[in-house]
Amino acid sequence: FGGSGTDKLNSIQQTTDGGYILGGYSESNDGDVGDNNGGDDYWIVKTDALGNLQWEQNFGGSSGELLKSLQQTNDGGYILGGWSYSNNGDVGGNNGSGDFWIVKTDASGNLLWEQNFGGSSNEEFESLQQTNDGGYILGGHTYSFNEDVGGNNGLFDFWIVKTDALGNLQWEQNFGGSSWEYLHSLQQTNDGGYILGGYSRSNDGDIGNNHGEWDFWIVKTDALGNLQWEQNFGGSSWDKLHSLQQTNDGGYILGGYS
Repeated sequence: FGGSGTDKLNSIQQTTDGGYILGGYSESNDGDVGDNNGGDDYWIVKTDALGNLQWEQNFGGSSGELLKSLQQTNDGGYILGGWSYSNNGDVGGNNGSGDFWIVKTDASGNLLWEQNFGGSSNEEFESLQQTNDGGYILGGHTYSFNEDVGGNNGLFDFWIVKTDALGNLQWEQNFGGSSWEYLHSLQQTNDGGYILGGYSRSNDGDIGNNHGEWDFWIVKTDALGNLQWEQNFGGSSWDKLHSLQQTNDGGYILGGYS
């Protein structure tokens, strides 16, 4: 699926009807792509069970939007998450540079609402999940320390945002040290809290240790995002975590490269 420009897929899920929802971003305005607002737009494609296109939708403004994660929601619609540099078109606001941007659609991909979160510097979104209360948990990293971002430990921090079912901010938390932290994966855990995973170069602040260069770094929070514990794993060179999941025994499986 695509047009004459660049079209990049970042997330896919099988839907309740046996088909698939695909999400990424597109700079095209032809071929399979029905429209473009300028630069890269969020682009989603719904297929049947054999991969035939049923419908597609794009969302964005005159600058760039990069969709990183999507999920079918309990009502049969979809929640889309990524980051946006626009302040027009489908994008209701911008706090400065890149913001977290989430879009809620109905089952046919029509926009129901959208929300942006961030500060005056750059936010990069990586992961989302619908939570047990019908809201959403959003995760990525931030360079900001103002507007929606309550604090910063230095350079990029892990940043999580909890919203209600309409995308209104309920709380946010940041974690990190004086160097770089990049969050790439999160999940709500069986106890209602959250597990966050990514990688870190710090050896201070919220980080208990560093083995050298980049380490895998995981953070466990309670249901309000307060830190309960953290652990890092690695060797003297680069170790970068990109995915995690809670396992049946209550532990966690982490994957990346070293």
